[in-house]
Amino acid sequence: MLDCSRMPLFRKDPFGPAWVLISPERGLQASEYGSALPKESWSPLSPGSEQFVGPEIQANRPSTSPVGSPDWSMRVIEHPSALVQPRSFGITDDGLFSCAPSSGHQEIIVEHPDARMQFDLMSRSHLTEVLKLYRERLAFVAQRPGIRHVQITRNVGRAAGALYDHPHAQVLAVPVTNRWVEEEIVAADTHFETRGRCLFCDVIDEELQRRERVITHNQAFVAIAPYASKTPFETWILPRLHDSAFTGLASNTLPLLAEVLQTLTRAFNAALDYPPYNLVIHTLPSSGNERYHWHIEILPRLTNHAGFDWGTGFYVNPTPPEDATRFLREALALQEVAL
Repeated sequence: MLDCSRMPLFRKDPFGPAWVLISPERGLQASEYGSALPKESWSPLSPGSEQFVGPEIQANRPSTSPVGSPDWSMRVIEHPSALVQPRSFGITDDGLFSCAPSSGHQEIIVEHPDARMQFDLMSRSHLTEVLKLYRERLAFVAQRPGIRHVQITRNVGRAAGALYDHPHAQVLAVPVTNRWVEEEIVAADTHFETRGRCLFCDVIDEELQRRERVITHNQAFVAIAPYASKTPFETWILPRLHDSAFTGLASNTLPLLAEVLQTLTRAFNAALDYPPYNLVIHTLPSSGNERYHWHIEILPRLTNHAGFDWGTGFYVNPTPPEDATRFLREALALQEVAL
């Protein structure tokens, strides 16, 4: 039988139809995207510039302070260049082709007054409050009529598509499905029909047993390098307790999620020199689905897709997830020694 644990070969993604070609021969060169190390303490999202960005939706500030004042710790604003707008949604069919108005909701969560305060530098208590605000905003937008997909995204570094260097996240709610989540749902449904169990829960159990792709974990969350990682150092954070929606996350587990996020961010920064990255929360709008399992995907921007990738539809990853796990574990071990 072929040993699929370490060889450079095709790996089938258990969460979708894609195959990934793990190819160390291609080699991971130094990132062409440079470092996303925050340098400036001020940005257009900083306190004092409230009138120059989108209108304020919500903010964490003293109860005696008026809306728009600069003494906030976090704030939610309308997206200044939203791709979707609150408008009626209706599909128009024209033979083989269909279209619909770009309806939906987008907003920005400004996570900290200091533009340099990415996850690794925030206090644990502040990051916990950020995650609480994520949960609150997702629950709010999911209640809008007709919404079928909600998500939180964090783009860190201009090479990862960030509008600002300031730490922020984007909230999206739309009346159409998301391709990647739908693929995961199909895979989860197939697994459940066959085995009567959640696919994600089974993967968590298997990874914790094998340990070769577990980067870090605590009593509530596990961070793994996926077996069929699409990109170098792709990392997933999964709750160990099953739930289909981030909005169902218990308040007493928020500090534990903050712990894992800070641990991973510091490992990425140490091992990869502050790489640009994308973070996405894959979630259903509400809890109660026994087959789907919400999770966070983090994708450092280290490589470009080439003609082979685009032409074949395969993801080509030059870093086996087992190697990525080892590099990140070593980075974490060095930090513990330094402390």
